[in-house]
Amino acid sequence: MRSEKRRRAVAAAAALALTLGSCAFMGEIDRIEIVEPDLAKAADGTWVGEWNTALVSATVSVDTLSHGISGIDILRHECGKGRPAEAIVDRVVAAQRLTVDTVSGATGSSKVILRAIQDALEKAVAAGEATP
Repeated sequence: MRSEKRRRAVAAAAALALTLGSCAFMGEIDRIEIVEPDLAKAADGTWVGEWNTALVSATVSVDTLSHGISGIDILRHECGKGRPAEAIVDRVVAAQRLTVDTVSGATGSSKVILRAIQDALEKAVAAGEATP
């Protein structure tokens, strides 16, 4: 009987921690701002970008060519149930911009992946601006 009470108490504590963690994560996701880098200034090349939050992180490789996004590969995506968000890379390549709809049910992972892509594109733009 005593071990059952302990098991329930541990399960309740774990559920509370998960709930509090999810609330903190959603607040963190709400604060992610996606900004469009100026692709007209992007240098050609392959650029690695990353973004990390408490529960989700992503590392991407972005190929730029002739001031456009020619491809995106997800190198690392640590998430819970956010794996469907990986489809967002196709939306970005098709639209040639970061302001695309997030994947329903995977908003947090979508925003983390978008922010990682932004990080990579900002590196491409910085390299393009550095080249005379």
